[in-house]
Amino acid sequence: MIMKKEIILVGTFHFEQDEKLVREKEIEILELVEHLSKLQPTKIAVEWDKNKCHQLNKEYKNSNENYTISEIQQIGFRLAETLKHQELFAIDWAGNLENEDLINLNNTIQESFPDLLNSLRTMSENSSVLSPTTSLINSYEKLNDNESIEELERLYLSFVIVDNPNGERVEVNFLNKWMERELMIFKNIIETTLDNQNERILLLIGSDHLWMLSRLFEGKGWKVIPPFSK
Repeated sequence: MIMKKEIILVGTFHFEQDEKLVREKEIEILELVEHLSKLQPTKIAVEWDKNKCHQLNKEYKNSNENYTISEIQQIGFRLAETLKHQELFAIDWAGNLENEDLINLNNTIQESFPDLLNSLRTMSENSSVLSPTTSLINSYEKLNDNESIEELERLYLSFVIVDNPNGERVEVNFLNKWMERELMIFKNIIETTLDNQNERILLLIGSDHLWMLSRLFEGKGWKVIPPFSK
């Protein structure tokens, strides 16, 4: 019998942005890890350069519960240890997308696209954030809900109209590089399952990636499992 492969897409915050608050939320991190462990993934994949997978697992095996502030260690390593996994899987590929591409896009939107700029600001104001007054698991629930993912998709696709006065297709260039990265991440995850039809992968990755990866895996015939379904 052919089993349908499954993926749990867990959009995450990047913990380095607020180290003090993350340190204060250790108990809440443990609660989040406990929740994710109940989904029983067969493999855990993280946003780490695939070419440096050996280094990832060296850090995992040597961590001894002394974790850096990174969400990869705080969540990924803890989850792998809870489930007694021997390794994690590095699936990231940075490609040709550089900070200059993001700066160019942002500057062009600010200078010439006020409606899009307002949409960006509104989304930023309403998006889920790490907060001392909101439990971590509630913040993750909001970050990963369908409404947030669909809003990100609409936002990214609305960028396609962005070009500068010189006729440079700023967003087409950005989206080409972004989509290339998404396809490579998708490919890297697929390759971790080639020898086994019965897999449930949990991917911990920045939430901006969720909309495109969800569509790719659904198109491939995988079952996409919401990590916080009620």
